[in-house]
Amino acid sequence: MKLDQADLRFGWTLLKLLLTRLLILVPCSPWRPQSLLLLLALFLFPTRSSWGSAFSVLEIGVRATGMGTAFTAVANDVSALYYNPAGIGFFQGTQLQMDTVVIAGVFHFVPSSMPPGTIVPEDGFNGLNRLKYQPVGSLFASHQLSSKLTLGFGMFMPFGLSGNFTNFNDSDPAQIKYVGRFAGTRDRMECMWFQPTIAYRIMPDASVAIGVALVKNHILLEQSFLNPLDDGLDFGRSAASQIFPGMDKDQAARAIARLLPEGRARIAGTSSSPGVTVGYLYKHPRWKTNFGLMYRSAVTHHFSGKASFAFTRGSTLEQFLGIDVFEKAFPAQNIKASMTTPATYAIGIAHSSFWNSTISFDFRIQDYRRFRDVPINFTVTPQTNSDAVTPAERRLAFDFRDSYNVAAGFEKPLGRKTVIRAGYLYDRTPVVDKSVGPLFPDSSRHKITAGLTRVMGSKELSIFYDFTQFVNRTTNVPNNDKQWTNGNYNNYAQLVGVSFRFLFGGTGGP
Repeated sequence: MKLDQADLRFGWTLLKLLLTRLLILVPCSPWRPQSLLLLLALFLFPTRSSWGSAFSVLEIGVRATGMGTAFTAVANDVSALYYNPAGIGFFQGTQLQMDTVVIAGVFHFVPSSMPPGTIVPEDGFNGLNRLKYQPVGSLFASHQLSSKLTLGFGMFMPFGLSGNFTNFNDSDPAQIKYVGRFAGTRDRMECMWFQPTIAYRIMPDASVAIGVALVKNHILLEQSFLNPLDDGLDFGRSAASQIFPGMDKDQAARAIARLLPEGRARIAGTSSSPGVTVGYLYKHPRWKTNFGLMYRSAVTHHFSGKASFAFTRGSTLEQFLGIDVFEKAFPAQNIKASMTTPATYAIGIAHSSFWNSTISFDFRIQDYRRFRDVPINFTVTPQTNSDAVTPAERRLAFDFRDSYNVAAGFEKPLGRKTVIRAGYLYDRTPVVDKSVGPLFPDSSRHKITAGLTRVMGSKELSIFYDFTQFVNRTTNVPNNDKQWTNGNYNNYAQLVGVSFRFLFGGTGGP
């Protein structure tokens, strides 16, 4: 995609905005409670993300992202609790770190086929309506108990999702609504890890760590239903004998499907589950080489929540049957759902003998094959309510493949108070063609990053800029034609991050 001048100015403008907000806090003593509360509010809320590798959030930790996320064997700030928790075993004293990343994405979809009369915007449908800037926050802390034992605590979001392909005003003509709305219109997932961690120095040059986390997750899904080419036909078959008695069932179903109002479903739920992160870090002082390993467990989330339904007004059948027939058929109700977020396996190496700098490489795998489908169980069914048609279970099939990413990073001190960074990352998407659509308009991506840290006594200010180009993707899956999600997906994103780190009576970092 060609970037105009406004796009290229975005990073600098947003960075100035973030720095302006931060500098308001700097003159205050950062140790005062009111200053810390302001910092927490700024960095941690709200927490949302846009699309990445399906719903993985890789850009956690400002210093790490400045190195292209090649941080498993570096792990020299407290975001090591995410990248490799064994890194905190080498820290002294107490450290507190707060990071915020702001994402601005452009996600455009141009359909290859559409219903007659559909109006497509000039640049295609936008997947981030009302979500132009999305902040993602994290908080990390560590405290050295002895020369061998260090405790840590992290709050971070390794998985997240937020998108909105349409504002979905029911009064809008159907011709200008998002064409793929029967596959989804809005989605959101916030998967927050609260991870206490313990690290142990098994020898002077090696550390191991384990963190057992409470994982809180929230999901939201909105989409249209009663598609005249899909579930509207199913509804028509079930109602054929009542609406068109004596007519051929399939013929009646096609007629009913064209006369139905368009429905909109909204499903939301929350869950709490355990998770585990394990890390190992070895530093060879003579070779100036670090080696790191990290494992983050898969987590199965069991959601409890609500489903609600609404319908457009003025359809043909409504004039004969009344809208209450459809409201009784699809009543608001409690639901249960489940899904599994993938495990992450990371290996990294870093070397520091050239040009007084550090060069690092990471390789990570996420077993997204676990994310095959999402079953949703309804509580109001024809067996419990004769007017209802909601099934006992609806299963959303995705059939993801495993994903991997390769990262390279560079870090060089400029004197005693300034460090510069650069990095690159390639991330292969786990989303197969059949699942590309409004929920996952995803493709493989290339990232170029740059960052800087400035040391100010016992405090550090770090910043980074990231440009992400998604590989343009065209899908042509016959089964998706009836949902009108085949076409061209053209996406890119820019990210800016700012971090504060405070060191109390110890060392660690540049």
